[in-house]
Amino acid sequence: MVSTSKSEAMVLDRKKVACTLQVGGEVLPQVEEFKYLGVLFTSEERMDRETDRRIGAAAAVMRSMNRSVVVKKELSRKAKLSLYQSIYVPTLTYGHDRKGNTSEGDIRLKCLT
Repeated sequence: MVSTSKSEAMVLDRKKVACTLQVGGEVLPQVEEFKYLGVLFTSEERMDRETDRRIGAAAAVMRSMNRSVVVKKELSRKAKLSLYQSIYVPTLTYGHDRKGNTSEGDIRLKCLT
């Protein structure tokens, strides 16, 4: 059963394309972008905005870690690196398949990890 009140349609194409999708006699609204499991998808299949969003989220995490973790002298370098790898890197790379991607956004993410 599809809940039409919670559903939207999106066409994945580099050009803007109108497409009417009906479910149970109701036409679903067509959108240009939507978030699914925290990842921003766009109809043009570009990840630039999502990459920028991820970088912004990771920068916020890094600022917070700098204030609360990096300045702690009682934490070892190994502990700090472990926190970096378990918090910062996943925040930055969530939703990106890192194998074999060579788009500008993926290269930007790889440079930051």
